[in-house]
Amino acid sequence: MAEGSLLSDELLRHLMAVGQVDVLVGVPTLNNASTIGGVVNAVHQAFGKYFPRDRTVLINSDGGSVDGTQDVIRGRSQDQTETVTVSHALRTTHSISTPYHGVPGKGSALRQIMTAADLAQAKAVAVLDADVASATPEWVASLVQPVRNQQFDYVAPIYSRHPLDSPLITQLVRPLFRAASGWQVREPLAAEFGCSNRFLAHCLEQNVWDNELARYGIDLWLTATALYGGFRCCQTMVGPRVAAAAPGRPGFREVFQQVVGSVFLLLEQQASSWVTRVGSEQIPIAGPAADGKGDGQAPGVSRLGSTFRDDLRNLESVLRAILGEGTLRELNAIAEAGVEEIRYPDALWVRTVYEFMGAFHRGVMRREHVTQALIPLYLGRTGSFLVEQSSRNPAEVEGALEALCVEFERAKPSLVQYWNQAT
Repeated sequence: MAEGSLLSDELLRHLMAVGQVDVLVGVPTLNNASTIGGVVNAVHQAFGKYFPRDRTVLINSDGGSVDGTQDVIRGRSQDQTETVTVSHALRTTHSISTPYHGVPGKGSALRQIMTAADLAQAKAVAVLDADVASATPEWVASLVQPVRNQQFDYVAPIYSRHPLDSPLITQLVRPLFRAASGWQVREPLAAEFGCSNRFLAHCLEQNVWDNELARYGIDLWLTATALYGGFRCCQTMVGPRVAAAAPGRPGFREVFQQVVGSVFLLLEQQASSWVTRVGSEQIPIAGPAADGKGDGQAPGVSRLGSTFRDDLRNLESVLRAILGEGTLRELNAIAEAGVEEIRYPDALWVRTVYEFMGAFHRGVMRREHVTQALIPLYLGRTGSFLVEQSSRNPAEVEGALEALCVEFERAKPSLVQYWNQAT
């Protein structure tokens, strides 16, 4: 798509008035009026405190908000922020808010932000999620400085949180992506990132922007593209991530299907890059390393044994088309072992995920039905892990999560086998 069709005449005029910039921060929005003010404040404070000599601009790409999101952004000029800067900015800071056009979803907003950054020849770019209530000026600095000062091309955040938090990441996405891709990424689905002009120019040349990954899997696609493309990548601590509840946010089942479907689809599309990889490599951390303690409290423990057993019975015909006979037999055995608590071991969970991914690739049924059928098994595994780990300290839980990642890596040949059976 031509650059002119991505950037409206009004946006082009604004960018021409701004001229070349050093640091650009993009914020995609859709009905984020309740939180966007804090994010904008954090960005402007970062510009004044950490980049006072740089030419800076904040670009908001809006997907059609009807709650006054853009009005909040336009009303938060730099002079209105509660600044805590230690020095005054020596250059003018600009803010631009504009609607995007194209396929609905975050991908179109990011494409517009990246196109604007490329036109402005931005040396470093950071993207922030609009509904993060915990964003600080230090977030912006942590994402931008490795690009600006150390010539990294892609910066992934590390959030400070309890290791039992975000089980969809820790139990499925992180270990699966690590085993398949060969890279140890703490937050492969992170909505925030920093990047160089070289990386964003590469992304703009790819054909992802009009397909399904751009709608639901663009964050994972960016991470994978940076790693597979040979760009200089790092991770950086940004602190705790607290996302505010947003109206219209999809429920758990929809989120699960979007996330898992995107992971499976991405790995399918990029199979040539990971099938032959063995083991995994750590991505360097720029700045202070994580202390391993995390923030917040462990989530409540759920006893899902009876529900797990009922779900297995109700889904038996579907699971027979997806899982091997031995795997299904073991699942039924652990379901019958106890009413309130189940024990779903690592090796069985890894085999379950790999067989589901193989079934997704083979097309044994509609793909959304495959990912939907994984939900009760994921809930059973998560409940099992929480029961087993809830009384342990964070360091011990991190050890258990690392053991799960290692098991995913150890069993990767079975995934490759399932994969090759379908080709």
